[in-house]
This record gives sequence, structure tokens and C-alpha cells, in this order.
Amino acid sequence: MSREFRILLVCTANICRSAMAEVIAGAMLHSSALPVATGSAGVRALIGQPMAPHAAATLARLGLDGRAHRARMLDLDLVRSSDLLLTMEAGHVAVAANLDPEAAQKTFTLPEFAQLASGAGHRRYRSDTVERARAIVQSAAERRDHRRAMEVYDPYGGPPEGYEACAKTLGEALSHALGALLGPR
Repeated sequence: MSREFRILLVCTANICRSAMAEVIAGAMLHSSALPVATGSAGVRALIGQPMAPHAAATLARLGLDGRAHRARMLDLDLVRSSDLLLTMEAGHVAVAANLDPEAAQKTFTLPEFAQLASGAGHRRYRSDTVERARAIVQSAAERRDHRRAMEVYDPYGGPPEGYEACAKTLGEALSHALGALLGPR
């Protein structure tokens, strides 16, 4: 088992939502003591394509840089090597589970996980540990109720305001999700 906690953010083309989420999460985790790696992929990725221009511009307005991003396809190796998959839609959860049925226990929509993880207080683990983060994921999976999962709106092809609203949604959900994984500050 890896000593690093690996989070994979997943959307459709991997040029908008998951790409922005990866950059936002990286910025939030920049000074974390938790050894964590973030990545992103798409279920129908536009392989090798850069981040959508409005997505990159939205991040730039937040002081973040998405210019290095290149889209990649979700595959079995990425699913298996991740400790937590955070998707933008319920359909993306299904794709990950179809690639590896065991992934169902570690794959959630981002808003779903943010809500479930917020209620999982694993005090038996020190904050900022990989063991604690993995226990939070397991607890969230055990408490999932399988109702229609909350999703993140796809602004692709829309006006810049849609990307800004999406970035805000991503930031809020990631703040809750990552805060739960890291533990009390």
C-alpha cells in the first residue's frame, strides 16, 4: 500500500471540471503535511488537449495556473492506483466501477463525498495521516445511502460566468472534502 494518498478527479473530457478541480485541490493541499497526490482524468477524454480556455481564464483570475494541464483518459491503472476518486457526475462513478468493481467503495461524486466526509470524525487517527484519510473514505462508503448523487454542473460551451460558478462549487466542495481528509487544524 502506498505511503501517499492519491486523489483522482474525474469528469467527461478532462478539460474543464476535473482539470479545474485538480488545480484547485493542488493549491489547497500545497502546505499540507498529508503526503497526497492529485490527478485528473476523463471518461471520454480529449486526450492531450489543454484545459478549456474559459476554465484556464477562470483559474487565472483566482491566481491559479492551469496552462500545464493535458487531458487523459480514465483507465484501470488510474482507478486501481487511486485511494479516492471524486467525480463530477453519477455516470462517471459508474464508469469507474465498470473498470474495477472494487472501485465502488472509493468512488463518489465530489459533492456527495464532501457531505459524507464532513460527518466522519475519525479521532483514532492523527490528523494529516494517510491512514486517517483512508478511514474517512471507508466511513463515507459505509454511510452512503445510494440516493441520486449530487453533481457538479458542466459549464463547457457556456459563458465565462458558468465557469466561475463551477469553480466556486468546486472550491466549496473541495474545501469540505479535503478538510475532512486532513482532520482538525
